[in-house]
Amino acid sequence: MDSTTVNQKIKTLFLSYFRLWGLYIVYGFATVFLYMWFPELSDTAYEQTAIKEMLDASPFKLFILACVFAPIVEEMMFRTLIKPTYHDVLLFLASWFVFLSLPFLSGDIHWALNLLLSGLLLYELLFLLKRWIPEAKTIVIQGFVHKNTTLILIITSCIFGLVHIGKYVDGFLINTALILLIIPRVISGFMMGWIKIKNQGLIWSMGLHFLNNAVALGLILLTR
Repeated sequence: MDSTTVNQKIKTLFLSYFRLWGLYIVYGFATVFLYMWFPELSDTAYEQTAIKEMLDASPFKLFILACVFAPIVEEMMFRTLIKPTYHDVLLFLASWFVFLSLPFLSGDIHWALNLLLSGLLLYELLFLLKRWIPEAKTIVIQGFVHKNTTLILIITSCIFGLVHIGKYVDGFLINTALILLIIPRVISGFMMGWIKIKNQGLIWSMGLHFLNNAVALGLILLTR
């Protein structure tokens, strides 16, 4: 990849980021009017308590989880099926296995060691999957999702938003107030999927995810 192409993709990354925040602002104004007309939809009962507690206890831990771990793992989980390569398919399978294994990996060990073990497990799974699943066996899957790119983008964006409900409530609950809270996540998921398509690479959706979370965390720190 030549320097001109890289520079163009970096430009697209930052343009996508500004478009994303433009959508956030539009949505923010829309919800202000919505709450004025329907005050019962207020989301004041829901707070990201775990994030606030982590911010007080260990800002460095929150930065690593929100700006490093989340962009890498969540993009592997939710954007790998958008115009996937063979490697994307393997990353999708491995990342979901690691995610579902996290409750069993945690326990009383240090959080940094837990992340290291998760990374090692992901690496080992990818190594094994390459041996167990040759590229020829993924051609049908790749062909299907390539033909339904828009549908896959919409579905994965919605699921990406839904899994973030757990940041506001214990367990899983859906109501109008929570849906309004996670719509910005759906929007960001859509934009992260879009830039993967536009720039043809998962690294770019990870970059947009990092920018989104890093700026949001910075704003939280500045407004405390």
